[in-house]
Amino acid sequence: MDTKITKIGVTSDKISGRGGLPLFLRYIEKIQLYSLISGTILSLLVTNNKGLKLQQFLKQMFAFFIDGTNMSISGFDQIKNDEGYAALLESKTDEMASSHQIKRFFVKMVIVTNSIFNKILHELFIWRLKINKPAIIELGIDTMVLNNDDAPKREFCEPTYKRKKGFQPLHICWGPFLIDVMFRKGSAHSNHGTDYIDRVRAVVNLIRKRYSQEVPVLICGDSGFSDQKAFGKFEEDLKIHYITTGKIYNDIVEYVQELPDEAFGEFGKNTDLKVNLWNSVQLIKLAA
Repeated sequence: MDTKITKIGVTSDKISGRGGLPLFLRYIEKIQLYSLISGTILSLLVTNNKGLKLQQFLKQMFAFFIDGTNMSISGFDQIKNDEGYAALLESKTDEMASSHQIKRFFVKMVIVTNSIFNKILHELFIWRLKINKPAIIELGIDTMVLNNDDAPKREFCEPTYKRKKGFQPLHICWGPFLIDVMFRKGSAHSNHGTDYIDRVRAVVNLIRKRYSQEVPVLICGDSGFSDQKAFGKFEEDLKIHYITTGKIYNDIVEYVQELPDEAFGEFGKNTDLKVNLWNSVQLIKLAA
């Protein structure tokens, strides 16, 4: 029996919020995300001809997170025999995964390292850059505290600056998209070790190699990333710009007040992006 949805129409019947799942999953399929993930991690997984294919696991987990009806792992058991839900996923009922199959799949996934995960994010980033063709690439960097206080097992968790036991991964984003992630222990602060410099360098090298040698790159971060060593690397080695917020001390205020008017630029909607960027970066450097 063909499980593919071939037509979308109008109905007067009341439908659930799950009605959008087929459109989302068809989009995932058309942009070849399944193929990208499979091609990146399939060779690392111990597979056999028994059980579900990798794409089925990926599709059902994507749907599980987007649906959000039941976020417990046992939710897979509840929808396993639901013919309507299987039809939305364009799958057969015998292709639906149980909670035990999902658990075994994630046990296998522990061998997927941070670098392999970033390879997938990097490919998606370059794909989007080539579609949007931005004249300037503005990247944001920050950490995110993962709270594991209520977890019955907290292996490798450490206290974070928010007084929660968990982890504190480092994220680089472009607009709403995560493009690089480093999973880290909870005690790893924003500028821990060389993580900040290393991840920015990896992303900038990717842009220069796969997208453009000339496009301006701007890194934006909060005071946790205020590091003169990193700034030196950005200016001298990577040739990129940066804006980092921080406390404005009185001596900085006095210094800026004494600057001549020509040291300042005006930001406007119709002003050239490179001019805006140059003015802002020069002002930040002077004030620092």
